[in-house]
This record gives sequence, C-alpha cells and structure tokens, in this order.
Amino acid sequence: MSVGRVNPATFKFHTAKWLEKTGYAPHVYMFRNLERGQVLYSQFPQISPVQIDKLFKKVNSWDYKKPSKRRDLWKCMCVVNMMDYEKSVNLFQNLNRLRHLRDFTFLKQCNDMRRKNEDGHVWYSGMFRPTFSQEAVADLRESLIKMQESPRWEGGQGGGKINATIHWEDSWRMGDTSKYWDPVLPNVKHEILKITGNNAREESTILKELSLQTLEKYHRDSPLI
Repeated sequence: MSVGRVNPATFKFHTAKWLEKTGYAPHVYMFRNLERGQVLYSQFPQISPVQIDKLFKKVNSWDYKKPSKRRDLWKCMCVVNMMDYEKSVNLFQNLNRLRHLRDFTFLKQCNDMRRKNEDGHVWYSGMFRPTFSQEAVADLRESLIKMQESPRWEGGQGGGKINATIHWEDSWRMGDTSKYWDPVLPNVKHEILKITGNNAREESTILKELSLQTLEKYHRDSPLI
C-alpha cells in the first residue's frame, strides 16, 4: 500500500477506458485489515479513507465495527490480474455487489452460517474476525465462476475459461488450489507475492513492480494499443 499521500483516483469508481488511458494495470486488489479482519476491494494498489467509508456502510455494532483508516493496519491479501480491463472492472463491481448482499440484503442468512462464540457473536480473537477474509476469498472464487459462465465474455455459458492470475500474500491464504480452484477455474493461475514482512513501503514497491510487469505484457500482446 502506498505510504505517501493519498491517491485522489481512489476516491471514486473508474471505468475500463479510464484505467487503461491513465496507465493503471487491469488488477483488482484485496486488502485486509490487520486489526479486525475486514477486507476492502480496490482498483488501485493503495486504499484511502474514502474507500473505507464507501464500502463499510453498515451501522457500527458489536460484530461490524468500521475498520481503522490507518494505512499501516491494511495489508494486501491478494492481487487479481484479469489481463483485460473490462473483466477487471466487472470483477471489482461483482465483489462489491456481493459485499452489499452479505452486509444488508442477506445479512441474517450470512450471520446464521458464521461461526459464533459462546455469546452468540461472530467468532473473534482479540478484535480479529477471520470470517471476513474467508468470505472475501469465497466471493472472489464465486465471482470468477459466474464470469466464466456468463455469455458476456468469449465462450460464455460454461464454455469459456476465465484467464487470470491471482497473486496471494502467502500459501496459507492461497489454500489448496487443486481442491478448491483448479476443478472449476482451470485457467486461473496462482502465485505468491514476494513480500517478506509487514512493511508498507516494501509492499508498495512490489505492487508497483507487479503493475509494470502486467502493463508490459498487456502492451506486448496488444500491439495495436
């Protein structure tokens, strides 16, 4: 995550054309809060207080405290390289829609499925609730599957294959790909981000390098751009 000034581009949603024109990679970033466990989705390799206010709209309660806006309490959980701007925007929108469904429309149903402690609250250790990051990974997988089945994309209706690469913060977060990913998303590759510690400056550098690599390949494979 950027350790400098806040990027004003993060204040609002951007279209595929805007992202491509301004030189951003076709990525979707997932950041997790180290204090409480919530996950934030971003079109950029950094987050801002505005993004936090927009995504976490639920009224504060015991289980749903709004996460801190301190940037040192957010760590990149994964980067999804969709290799296509329209697909990256579609994935970003789908993830946010699923979050809204979890937090509002189907809150009771989601809460019923969450692990609880003896007091009936979503299970936590200290203030950290691992449920939120687990749900974010599940929503990512489901969003990619639905995109693969959609007639909007080439192949579609179950006949197409989504090509993407997910860069995970570690192998634990990635999980057993042969069990949970490969059978349903065979063209999605999985790699580990080479981040050695919880250092925001190191993370920012690595995410920038990853973006440059993606852009280089994108323009190499799209000579008319």
